[in-house]
Amino acid sequence: MKQLLQSRITKRYVLLTFVVIFSSLASIYYITMTVLNDSVRSEIKYRNQLMGKTISTKTSFMFDKMINDIRVISEFAKNDNTDTYQAEMNHVVSKNPLYLFIDVLGESRNSIATIPNVNNSRSTELNSILYRLEWSKTFYITNLLTLDDGRKTIGIAYPILDEKENYRGAVIAYVNLSTLSDYLSQGKIGTEGLNILIDRNGTIISHTNENHIGESLSEHPLGKRLSKYRIGIWEGKLFNEVMLTSYRPMTLGGMGLIIGESIDQALAPAKKVQVLLLKGFLIILLLTYLLTLFGAFRIIRPVTTLTKQAKEYSEGKRDHFELLHTGDELENLATTMANMATELKNKERYLFNILESIPYGIITMNKDGRIVTFNKGAEDLSGYSRAEVMGKFIIDLSFKRSEDEFLAWKTIKEGKEINELESHIYDKYGNKRDVRIYSSIFSNEEEKIIGPILIIRDVSDFKKMEEFVKQSEKLASLGQLTAGIAHEIKNPLSIIQAAAEAIQLDLTDSSYVQEMTDDILETTDRMNRTLSEFLKLSKGEFDEEWEKVDIVAVIEELLNLLKNKFSEQKISVTKIIYTKEAFVFASPGKLSQVFLNIIINSFHAMEAGGNLSVHLSESGANWLVEIKDTGIGIPESEINWIFNPFYTTKKEGTGLGLSIAYEITTQFGGEIQAYSDLGGTKLTVQLPKFSAERRELGS
Repeated sequence: MKQLLQSRITKRYVLLTFVVIFSSLASIYYITMTVLNDSVRSEIKYRNQLMGKTISTKTSFMFDKMINDIRVISEFAKNDNTDTYQAEMNHVVSKNPLYLFIDVLGESRNSIATIPNVNNSRSTELNSILYRLEWSKTFYITNLLTLDDGRKTIGIAYPILDEKENYRGAVIAYVNLSTLSDYLSQGKIGTEGLNILIDRNGTIISHTNENHIGESLSEHPLGKRLSKYRIGIWEGKLFNEVMLTSYRPMTLGGMGLIIGESIDQALAPAKKVQVLLLKGFLIILLLTYLLTLFGAFRIIRPVTTLTKQAKEYSEGKRDHFELLHTGDELENLATTMANMATELKNKERYLFNILESIPYGIITMNKDGRIVTFNKGAEDLSGYSRAEVMGKFIIDLSFKRSEDEFLAWKTIKEGKEINELESHIYDKYGNKRDVRIYSSIFSNEEEKIIGPILIIRDVSDFKKMEEFVKQSEKLASLGQLTAGIAHEIKNPLSIIQAAAEAIQLDLTDSSYVQEMTDDILETTDRMNRTLSEFLKLSKGEFDEEWEKVDIVAVIEELLNLLKNKFSEQKISVTKIIYTKEAFVFASPGKLSQVFLNIIINSFHAMEAGGNLSVHLSESGANWLVEIKDTGIGIPESEINWIFNPFYTTKKEGTGLGLSIAYEITTQFGGEIQAYSDLGGTKLTVQLPKFSAERRELGS
């Protein structure tokens, strides 16, 4: 036994075994603590979410109660019963400490009654609040307000409406944020917990520590998530301390609630268990070392360790080899295998960098069609991240509307390669992209098929430029053609006009001839004016002066003029307009012509009747008009050509209506687009809002 203990190999194996056991125990300790921490965190997250839901419900109930209070006061106020609603206000304010004060304002926006009397302290945003009540005619919860006396509050406003639902004033209750913060503090977690309430702008309106009221979280990750009405758990720095928080939006008032506590407080129970486990593992480690002294000579750890590493590497569970310092051939073997693994890893990284640097979307699949690689170009083109698609079938991605259109799927099923094909795909968000597709099959050294590779090149910008050039050429041709037509017709009209004037001079005694020549002159004048207008349109000129035009009025006038035709053709009209006025800088006549041409096309598409929908809304700095019919629709292969001059899908028609609408819209700095399917056709007209800059540009 003594010689065995003095043996170098025994010492080596004993030491190595001790290290392995220590590593195993450390791993077990690490895994145990990880599971424990995960379990504790899971319980904490569940508790925080439950508390957040409870506090959110309680807070919403308090605000609902206040809304109901001021609604009752508004009912009294509309009957001019001052004594009654002042008594009701006194009762409400004295009963609920959440009220800072209540203010009743008349239709002229002057304060009628204030309980308690606070010398008519007001916010600078009062007019905008009253304006909102006037048009919405329902309650409104404001963002954080600062009163004239410097106090911070939020307002709960309710309109006073008469029996005909006409606006007659408002009741505004201002909330005591200190009391609200006290209510929230009652539900905080432990001594280091915090409860926060923010408004729609991300500004704190209630906090366990009142000093933070008025601070903004709009740029904080929590503020950004709440602004998107998300619910979840977030861990990170908040108020210079690492916190574990639960956040959830509140439908009422668009507010957001944050419930949290410090990480140290949250994980305090786990740390106690961690200390206890550490002591236990140290005792086990000591006992293991003593037992290893007796069993080391029977353990060939280096061989098993190297074998294990080789197996894990082949299974993809590790990407490198740990060196063995045995001082014999096993050490040399381990070093050689580690060098091979490092070299292979470097080659894989090199190939990966090449693949990522290619600007095209490159997707490789196994022979079943599951995605194996998905480079950065494919991420940018499709909108999917690599993590979202790895291991999924390529057919599961929304590149095409149906499997029959998915040409790359035919490569997988039938082995047909695609050298170059112009097509289109839809990205994750439904946007259509024009692409060129290449696909091929690749095999291993034994000529066995591994799977296909798909290369997708985005040519959307190129196609748009190509269509723009085509459209410009078409419009240039139209201008030349109309100029020639106008020139050829104007000459004969001049002769007719001269002849009619001569007849008028020679036969002034004949009333019949006089009447006929008057008709000839009137007709030729009208034709001359029409041709002149058409000629100016072909050159992009407008005689009519641009002015401030209301799109709403233009649409209303057109729909009113065409109501008899709607009735005759059994077409119902759905009108959705979210604004009373929508001003643009344009020519009223030409703007009417744009919408008239679109509506006439919808008439022709609904010969058997249907529904015409007109939708007007804001789109950033533009007004967006959407006109949709339930007609026969336009094939996808033809939708891109409908704005070309003389292109028409009707048996009778010049094909100029939509091209003229396109030209006029472009002159006004707008954009017109078409979408169609079997359910009908939708045309959208987008025009810049009226502004001083637009007036200078138009003039």
